[in-house]
Amino acid sequence: MSEKKNAEKKQDETALKQAAGGKQSAVIYMGPAIAGVTVQGTIYKNGLTPQMQKKVQELPAMSRLLVPVEQTAKVRKELRDPQSAVSVCYQKTAEYVSQKGADR
Repeated sequence: MSEKKNAEKKQDETALKQAAGGKQSAVIYMGPAIAGVTVQGTIYKNGLTPQMQKKVQELPAMSRLLVPVEQTAKVRKELRDPQSAVSVCYQKTAEYVSQKGADR
């Protein structure tokens, strides 16, 4: 596996552990706002809220939008590229939010 794929895999694993409530370093949510749940830029230091955990379980692509705080600038840059994996996950999350809404 290339170094880039290894880094992406490690990032996904960190986000999934965070979603499961495991104690990891602080992560920041880089996705679209979800009414009643979260907004872009929310930092989770001690695990995700129960509402956010539920959303991540419903849409695993959201886990890609929970990144270590140290990688915020890198992810913002990747979000500008519509072909990047982070951008695709962002779009899937935005579609999910517009279809499902926050209360469903």
